[in-house]
Amino acid sequence: MVKIFIFEKPKSAMRKLLLVFFLVSFSKNYAQTDYAFVYNNDSIIKKGERLYDTQKYDEALKEYQKISKIDPRYLNAQYEIGLVLNAQEKKPELKTHLENLYAKGKMQEFPELYKMYAIFLSNEKEYDLSEKIFKEGEKYIGNYSTFQYNFAILYIRKKETQKALDILKKIITNDPNYASAHYLLGIMAFENGKITEGTLALMSYLAIAPTGQFASKAVIQLNASFGQNYLDENKLVFSKSGDNFEEIETILRNQLPLKKVYKIKSSIDDVITRQVQAVAEYAVEHKMGDGFFETTYIPWVKDMVAKNQLENYSYYSLLSLEDKIGKELTKQKKKIMSFNEDYILKGFWPAFATRKLDLFGKTEEVVVTIRNERPFIIGPQINGEFNGKCKYLNALGNLAGELNFKNGNLDGLQKYYDDKGRITEEKYFADGKLSGERKVYYENGNMSLYENYKDDKLDGISTSYYPNGGKTCEINFTNDERNGTLICLYEAGTKKNEIDFANGKLSGKYNVYNEAGDITETYNCKDDKIEGNYAEYFDGKTLKSEAVYKNGFIEGSYKTYYTNKSLEKENICSLGNISKSTDYYENGKKSAETFYTAKGEMDSYSCFDTFGNKYFEEKYKSGELKSGVQYTANAPKGTEINLAKKGFEMKNFDGSTRIKGNFEKGKKTGEWSYLFSSGFPRLKESYINGKNNGLSTNYTESGELSSIAHFENDTLNGRYEAYDGNRVNQLFYYEKGKQNGPFQTFYADGKVSTEGFMNENSISNDKYIYNQNGNVASIEHYVNAYITNRKTFGPNEKLENDFDYKNKTGKFSLSFNNGVSIENFEMKNGVLNGKAISQDKYKNIMKDAQYVNGKLHNAYKKYGPTGALLLDQNYYCGKLNGLSKQFDFVGNLRLTEEYSFGNENGKTTRYFNNKSKMMESSLLNESREGETTYYNQKGEPLVIIGYENNMPQYFITKSKTGELTDKKPISNQTAEIISYYPNGKPAIQLALNKGQLNGKFLISSAEGKPEYECNYKDSSLEGDRFEYYVNGKLYKKEHFVNNNFEGQQQYFKEDGKLWADVSFKNDELHGNTLVYNAGKLVETKKYDSDELVEIIK
Repeated sequence: MVKIFIFEKPKSAMRKLLLVFFLVSFSKNYAQTDYAFVYNNDSIIKKGERLYDTQKYDEALKEYQKISKIDPRYLNAQYEIGLVLNAQEKKPELKTHLENLYAKGKMQEFPELYKMYAIFLSNEKEYDLSEKIFKEGEKYIGNYSTFQYNFAILYIRKKETQKALDILKKIITNDPNYASAHYLLGIMAFENGKITEGTLALMSYLAIAPTGQFASKAVIQLNASFGQNYLDENKLVFSKSGDNFEEIETILRNQLPLKKVYKIKSSIDDVITRQVQAVAEYAVEHKMGDGFFETTYIPWVKDMVAKNQLENYSYYSLLSLEDKIGKELTKQKKKIMSFNEDYILKGFWPAFATRKLDLFGKTEEVVVTIRNERPFIIGPQINGEFNGKCKYLNALGNLAGELNFKNGNLDGLQKYYDDKGRITEEKYFADGKLSGERKVYYENGNMSLYENYKDDKLDGISTSYYPNGGKTCEINFTNDERNGTLICLYEAGTKKNEIDFANGKLSGKYNVYNEAGDITETYNCKDDKIEGNYAEYFDGKTLKSEAVYKNGFIEGSYKTYYTNKSLEKENICSLGNISKSTDYYENGKKSAETFYTAKGEMDSYSCFDTFGNKYFEEKYKSGELKSGVQYTANAPKGTEINLAKKGFEMKNFDGSTRIKGNFEKGKKTGEWSYLFSSGFPRLKESYINGKNNGLSTNYTESGELSSIAHFENDTLNGRYEAYDGNRVNQLFYYEKGKQNGPFQTFYADGKVSTEGFMNENSISNDKYIYNQNGNVASIEHYVNAYITNRKTFGPNEKLENDFDYKNKTGKFSLSFNNGVSIENFEMKNGVLNGKAISQDKYKNIMKDAQYVNGKLHNAYKKYGPTGALLLDQNYYCGKLNGLSKQFDFVGNLRLTEEYSFGNENGKTTRYFNNKSKMMESSLLNESREGETTYYNQKGEPLVIIGYENNMPQYFITKSKTGELTDKKPISNQTAEIISYYPNGKPAIQLALNKGQLNGKFLISSAEGKPEYECNYKDSSLEGDRFEYYVNGKLYKKEHFVNNNFEGQQQYFKEDGKLWADVSFKNDELHGNTLVYNAGKLVETKKYDSDELVEIIK
């Protein structure tokens, strides 16, 4: 684990990492793993909800448990788990579940968990703790009606009914549609002798929930004679002023509405209809004050009477007793429907939901509208249309927007907020149409997009921005179409793209630049089509591809090149159709050749080996594979292959198997196996009807697992594992060809080293980096795939740095582990740009680098734990370029390599401690080509191994006279190689097995003294490696596991005294590094997971 704050770890020459994330592993039986599983958090949670709804609780729980803890929706899943445990009545498990989430501070991130926890505690009679949780939750969801309602229930249980009453009034004020609050308020009113207040509240409940949970109980309450019931003395304050209902209460207490002389308007003559009618008719004449009940309920009751809907209400309110009342109610079906359609759906809500509320600091008369049974927009209305500034609420009742209306249409500035109250968007409307500026914001407050609109169409300059500041792209629009030059920039402000548009179409130059400012792609367009010369470059000078286009089609040849300038591919085209395509190996020889018909359909496809021999040809008709011809050394004229026959096998020119599989009607079917020229498996995959479906297993050249993936219809879909040394090396998930879901990386001992979440190939939300002891080393936060914040932790996981990348431009400095190491770096718009130096507390340089737009560029130097230079490299836009030097831990040159834009190209030389060459070879585009020579410490060549396209072909050993003249061929890339000095003593011995170094590797002097020795397993160092001085004394002793440094690495002076003792674990500096002078310990450096944590002198 690299905890250094600003530097990326340079690519090791020893190991080539396969994919984006580097991991180490755990071993397992992958045959039992469900590789077809597609991680989609939304689908998983919805499936869990469906299972929950059908009471399949155990299955629902299994679904929710699939959600990774680093998934942004993890807490959503934890909430659902709580619901499942509650439904299963597993109280101990639910309690533990909620306590753990609370103890970890997770509830503020998903505030509905506060509601669940507080309700659980209330139900378990832990009232004081429940109240504590409710009060904490109020900071986040204080406007959420369900939360507040249960808070009121708690206070009723605690017999603090005044507090409950106040909460219920708050709920009703903010959310008039919350029926249960009306019911409970009504019951409390009746229990305290407030019969008019109780009647108004329950009438309202029955108006909005006639068949609700408490509807029948509400009817029973209202059907009790007010003259004989609800006589308890009031002990609560229902209203501080107003609500003078003495007149109607006298009438009700004297039971006047129950007398026959009182004319009832309903055909159902019962206590409820009489008493409710009396209250309703009274409401028409009531003198309004400022009491809660009169201002909340009287307006709609009065409106109902005025619109002659009282009789219809009398039937509508009894719907919960339809089965008991029977025919007498069902014959009033038309009137019930009329009440619902003509009043509830038309005139009821403005009268019922109008109230005076604080609206942006000013008390106004507003209407609370409802969507999905929750408050939606709150604001003033004129003639039923919103006018003026309004509140737009989210599902939890918190502010989601500030909207301005005119005659019901959006008009003026509109503002929108996320669940945490951060502004997300501002835009202007005119008469319901976008008109003027629109601004969109990132979660850190920076602007992400600026646009101009006219009559709902883009018009004028539009600009996008990076999360940490700085423009991304800018273009002018005319009538919703791009017009002008699109300029895109890198984070640091240098040009990225320059593209001309005219009336929405590509027209003019199209240039792409890299971070260093060099052009990487250039062409011209006319009317959305490429016209003229097309070119791609690695660095603005070195060609990557070239072509000539005419009317949008390639005319002539299209060529692509390797980084060493050799030809990689050439296509010949005419009039928009390709006629011939040729691919080349790194050594310049042809690897494949394809011919096409005049219609552009494939006609034939031929394969060649690195020696130029054609070994197979596929023949097509109308684009479909019809037959094949196999060529071998024994049948150079070719043998027809029947593709309809089961057990298809393609062979190399030497007759060895290359591919095995089956065809069905000319299409691949079943399992297909692909082999390296050595005979080791290269790839196994499965096909259905010609498309890759099922497991796809890749192998390294040594036959070890490289990756296991799952495909669906030729597209990656499911679990993906990459391997290193037959151990899982990467773990993440694909969905329809894109990385989606959690990913993890591991140390060699199986511990997690990093974990995070991917969303459509980009890191999303938080990424965690761990020390080898399992503690969090740092947490990185990403917005739109860009890191915006990083927290680093020192000993005992104490927060040490909290670095916000927002708008960071200039020079910055951070210290780590109480100042043991310090980093000084330059940034522009939140990205590394310029010098970056890391040093210890004694000002000794640890790393010295330069960055351009966040990528290593130009010179890079890294110093080892002894203070000696470890790496001296050059980068170009994040890729190794030029000469790379690696030194051992005491500063002696160990290895030089030549790179071109990230690929090894040129000479590679390994050195002894006395600076003489030990090995020299050449590489072409990462492939060993030509002769590799090994030397002794005197510089005398000992053996030559000849390679072609990375495959050993021959070796040359010393003759009896000491000259390298004894040449022998290598069969099947396997050989035991020993070269002898003229005195008969072995000079060098090594073994190749199918192209891989295996077993003991030993270089000795003419006197028989060892100079260098180690052991290989499939070209990976394994066990101890020794190197000696010319005098035969030990220079160093290193230890490796699967090519990784592991354990103690010791260096000695020529007199045999210890020079340095460096401790490694999992290929990272871990433990003590001891530095000696004349055999005496002079310095101890303590490391934890590659990070310097202490220096002792």
